[in-house]
Amino acid sequence: QYGNEIVQGAIGVRLTAGISIAVDPRVIPYMSRVLINGRTYIAHDTGASIKGNRIDIYFDDHQEASLFGTQFAEVFLYT
Repeated sequence: QYGNEIVQGAIGVRLTAGISIAVDPRVIPYMSRVLINGRTYIAHDTGASIKGNRIDIYFDDHQEASLFGTQFAEVFLYT
């Protein structure tokens, strides 16, 4: 079914909307938990445009991601 594909991140983990994020692993290591705007996410992926202090939150569909847009936020890394 279109839109229900299983998508895996750079480390082979299934990406989950509302949980998975793409990061620059030189800044935030894979599998790290981070807090963004009161929500916890896990670094499962990276991407060509994800460099430095940039994060991409995984959404199930393009329209939802477009509605969310580009935002600026403080990010806290769990230790």
